[in-house]
Amino acid sequence: MNKSFYLLSVALFSFSYQLKAQGLPSTSYIVNSANTAESGGFNTFVGPEAGRNNAGGYDNAFVGYQAGLNNSLGAYNTFMGFYAGKGNTSGNFNTFIGADAGLLTESGGYNSFYGAETGLHNKAHYNSFLGAQAGWTNTTGTRNDFVGFRAGYLNTTGANNSFHGHESGYNNVTGGSNVYVGFQAGYNALSDFNTFVGFQAGFTNTTGQGNTFFGILSGRGNVTGNHNTYIGNGTGPASNNSDDNVYIGFNTGNHDSGSRNTLLGTGADAIAQNLTNATAIGAGATVAISDAVILGNQASVGIGTSAPTARLEVNSGMDNESGVRLSRLTANSPVQLATTDKLLTVDATGKLVLTSAGHYSVRSEADWSDKVFMNGYKLRSLSEVDQYIQKHQHLPGVPSAAEIVEQGIDAAKMDAKLLEKIEELTLYSIQLEKDKRQQQAISQKQQAEIDELKRLVKQLLERK
Repeated sequence: MNKSFYLLSVALFSFSYQLKAQGLPSTSYIVNSANTAESGGFNTFVGPEAGRNNAGGYDNAFVGYQAGLNNSLGAYNTFMGFYAGKGNTSGNFNTFIGADAGLLTESGGYNSFYGAETGLHNKAHYNSFLGAQAGWTNTTGTRNDFVGFRAGYLNTTGANNSFHGHESGYNNVTGGSNVYVGFQAGYNALSDFNTFVGFQAGFTNTTGQGNTFFGILSGRGNVTGNHNTYIGNGTGPASNNSDDNVYIGFNTGNHDSGSRNTLLGTGADAIAQNLTNATAIGAGATVAISDAVILGNQASVGIGTSAPTARLEVNSGMDNESGVRLSRLTANSPVQLATTDKLLTVDATGKLVLTSAGHYSVRSEADWSDKVFMNGYKLRSLSEVDQYIQKHQHLPGVPSAAEIVEQGIDAAKMDAKLLEKIEELTLYSIQLEKDKRQQQAISQKQQAEIDELKRLVKQLLERK
């Protein structure tokens, strides 16, 4: 029977448009009695009391018991179902399909309601509700899109919302500009500018606004927190009301209670309470203090390399360049630990190592000063050294002050050179000691000869 009614209404509706195309006004009835007050045209009313009070409305199609009952001046409306659009009086361009769909709409226009009791209390414009009781209490909220059983059920004045999913945005009353997609997404939300996508995403959110939650149970514990971005199933703690956090990854940020924190990676989390500006990046990465950045969980970090072999490996892309710059620590900076005996250097593989101050590496034995004591070493005479100093104002083999300023100092080479000079001084000292002993021997011999001569002279004088 219902199918026959529907097919007949379609046929009559088509027929009325054919008459309209010919310039002939027409209203088609399949009702108990025609509306004697009818003065409109091109309408199709099917069902007891359908369009009964229509006065000047035109281009309408009402199908069902009392469908469009109170329509008087409304035009271009399609109401199908028991009481569908019953309260509409002057609303235009509405499509209500389902029992009680748009029941109390009076002058609202450009609405599309599909499902039993969809938009039942609506009095506004530009809404699209699909699903039984979707937008059920909407009164003056406009430009809403609710899809699913009881989606946006308690919305009254909230505008510019898109709720897709069973009971999505269920308790929203006045909140606007929200997007909720998924079963009970944004179920308790009351505020504005939220985007929740996923099964019960943002389920407990009430007054928190400006949040973006993507994933099953994402943001499940947020109630009043604002401007948070959670992406991933189960992201966010079970109870949290903080702001400006970014969590990306499965079960990320489950224990964080602070604000302005960034956690990226599966299970990345804060392990201390009420942190701010804390960042943990990588699966299982954790941060325990504010204003800190943690990279990975027991991970190696590479800069300029895809295969780091140490906790931090930097590849500058240029030979003999570290790729590291300390902008606030330069050669002109004052020494802070003048008494320290430790320093950082690099080994043959480029690894940064801690060593004792003054502990340097020498590449070969030839670079050390022991060669001074080897046979064949040419030791300058002191007169040659004196001439060199007079001419160059520094020792032979030692760089000048100008060279030091221009090229700097290789500490290991300089130490070897200074020791070389010390060893040369040792050789000079040894030579001087030998010369001194030789001179002493000569002096002693000469003194003995003088003493002998004195004795002989004395004997000669005594004989006379």
